[in-house]
Amino acid sequence: MKYDDASWHYGGDFPAGQPQEHGGTHIALFLRWCFVKGWAGDLHVEEEPEAVVQVINGELSATEFLFRYCDGKFTEEDLNDAGNEIAGQYYGSHGLYLQDYADHFGNLMYVAPESAHDFEEFSTILNARINSGVLIETEV
Repeated sequence: MKYDDASWHYGGDFPAGQPQEHGGTHIALFLRWCFVKGWAGDLHVEEEPEAVVQVINGELSATEFLFRYCDGKFTEEDLNDAGNEIAGQYYGSHGLYLQDYADHFGNLMYVAPESAHDFEEFSTILNARINSGVLIETEV
């Protein structure tokens, strides 16, 4: 299952003059958060473990990872079962992720790189969704 695809964004109503990577920034931030939580999929853990660690540590931007290793697409293969459980609830078609992103970082959407986003603030917002019980983190 495909959760998101940067081309859906940069191929649509996208600000002129912006790099395509900005169409994947919101995806990449979520992907990094999932990796930090320990939810990287087997594909990445086995094929590019060093890159996963670099994303977690902030040494490699998740946006670069998304375009280099995922072709700008965010799919269930990118996460393990626990990560897909959360992504299905939060990122899916009935999820709150895109609205939460827009509410907190809407001024940056499509016009700013990942580095312009405060990842700690971003993580706090997403972790609050789990802590509030809106998202159910399961043991998988």
